[in-house]
Amino acid sequence: MRVLISTTAAIALAALGASAASAQSTSNWTGFYVGGQLGYAWQPRDGDEQVVFDRNLDGNFGDAFPNFAPGSCGGSPTSAAPGTGCTKDNDGTTWKVHAGFDYQFGDTSGPVVGAVVEYGKSYLVDSVTAFSTTPAVYKMQARLRNDGGIRARGGYSFNTGTLIYGTGGLAYGKIRNRFSTSNGVNTFTVDNPTKDAWGYNYGGGIEQKVGPFSVGALYLFTALKNNDSTVRASGGPAGGPFTAQNASGTDFKRTFSKFGYHSLMATVSYRF
Repeated sequence: MRVLISTTAAIALAALGASAASAQSTSNWTGFYVGGQLGYAWQPRDGDEQVVFDRNLDGNFGDAFPNFAPGSCGGSPTSAAPGTGCTKDNDGTTWKVHAGFDYQFGDTSGPVVGAVVEYGKSYLVDSVTAFSTTPAVYKMQARLRNDGGIRARGGYSFNTGTLIYGTGGLAYGKIRNRFSTSNGVNTFTVDNPTKDAWGYNYGGGIEQKVGPFSVGALYLFTALKNNDSTVRASGGPAGGPFTAQNASGTDFKRTFSKFGYHSLMATVSYRF
C-alpha cells in the first residue's frame, strides 16, 4: 500500500513541477473534460464489528445466544477454533473513468466550481466472523464489485495553472453479500445477496494544467449503506440451537451498517 501511495504522490508532484513554468496561458479551467483515476483503496479498522442474532424472528436483533459466547471479530477467521481471532480485511487497487465540467470565475486565477460523474472498480472485501462453541465459524462477507457516483467540487485556481479543491456528493456501489461456515449440519440462506448500495463521499485534491491535459491527486472517503442483508440458519436436529426459539430458524446480521473505505488516486483528464 505504501509503495502505491508513494507512486501516486510522485506522479502528481512530478507533473506539478514539470508544468508550472508553462501553465500561465492555459490556467483557465472553464470547460468539459474526460479522464481516469488509478490508485489504492483501504478500509478503516473494523475489529469491533460483531454478528448479532434474532432467534425468535421478531425483527429485533441482539438476542442472547450462549452458543456464540466466544464472540465475533471483524475480518476473516484464522481458524475454526473459538477465540483465535480474525485477519484484517483486504485493501486493493481502485480505478475509475470520469467526465465533468468546471467553471472558473476570473481569467487566470479565481474560484472554480464544477461537477463530475465517475464509474469504476475498487477491489475490496469487508468481512465479520462469529465463533460458536461447537467449534465452528460463521463468516459474513460483503464484496464491492463496482462503484461510482456524482460529485460537486469547488476550489481555487492560481495563475500557475494549479487548482486546489474540495469535493463531495452521492456515491453508488454494487455489493455482493456472501456467507460461509464450517457448520455442515444446518442450512444457511443469504437474503438480499446482491444489492445496489447508495451513500456519500467527500474529500479533496489538487490538479495541474499540462497543455490540454490536467494531472493531479485525489483523496476520497466513501460510505455505502449495507445494513439490510441477513442470513437465515434453519434445519438441523429438532430443537437445535438455531430452531430452539422459532422452528423456522435464526437470523444473523452484522452490526456495522455501512461499507466504508478510503482511496488515494492519481488523476488525468483531457480538457476540451
